Amino acid sequence: MFKLGEYDEVAAAEIAAYLKKAGVRVELKPSICAFMESAVYMEGRLSQLKERIEDFEIYDRYIEALKAVLAEGVVAEDFTERYLSILDPSWKEKKGEMAEFLEDGSVISEGEDDSPEEMVDRAADLLEKLDALQFMGTALELNEIEIGEDPRDELGDDLVFRIPVDPDEYDPDDELIKPILAVHLDKRVIVRLDEMTTPLAKDVDDEFADEYTEEYFMISSIGMTIERLLDPPGDSNKIDFADFSEICVFEEDMEDFVMMIDGTAVAEEIARVLKKDGVIKIKGDKITWKK
Repeated sequence: MFKLGEYDEVAAAEIAAYLKKAGVRVELKPSICAFMESAVYMEGRLSQLKERIEDFEIYDRYIEALKAVLAEGVVAEDFTERYLSILDPSWKEKKGEMAEFLEDGSVISEGEDDSPEEMVDRAADLLEKLDALQFMGTALELNEIEIGEDPRDELGDDLVFRIPVDPDEYDPDDELIKPILAVHLDKRVIVRLDEMTTPLAKDVDDEFADEYTEEYFMISSIGMTIERLLDPPGDSNKIDFADFSEICVFEEDMEDFVMMIDGTAVAEEIARVLKKDGVIKIKGDKITWKK
């Protein structure tokens, strides 16, 4: 089977639907994946952090916004929206772009009159909002604050916060330094294709090639390789394995560009696929086509 890649459940199902419609046999295999990221923080009382961290103004803004929305007694479902609106009164105009930003992973839609500098500024603004949300979530957790309750008598002025820092700029032995290794477990779906049916992907809907361009060309590469090997390369139907491997290296004119395909590393596996499907016989170093 040809492993196309690992995707979330929605993308995997969409890819499979396109390919099955074209006649490609698809196998979906759910799996659990782990992703790790590490960071260094300072965690302590507000008074302690202000003594150690320069340029604390941004966090003062986050704290004031957090206190303000808590004091308003906003319900849980409106809490994040109100918090971001206090930080940025124009937030409501930006939240659609934030949703796209989170969904696409780092894609900022380009406006008609946007300069490169303006796009960079917009991306930086959205990243700052993500930092603000992370700060908010951690602050609520560390201070055991329940959204919707009236915490005005409990807040005080010296809450506990966690601030990301550059480890090179701080004493690693500082009691407030807190290295964190975060491990995220995620469900992914491995998409695998039956090699012998990949040539049928040339009939896939145009929408697939537009939306999953990289996948389209990867499938095309294995499909074209299989098609080249369905018949013997010349007058003789018998060749040695070295010649078979050479056939797995070729170029294909794709109109707008030339695709160079090198399948020598998987020539043996391709031969086994063809043998299993009854296309060839393998005896020692010799490969014989049955037709």
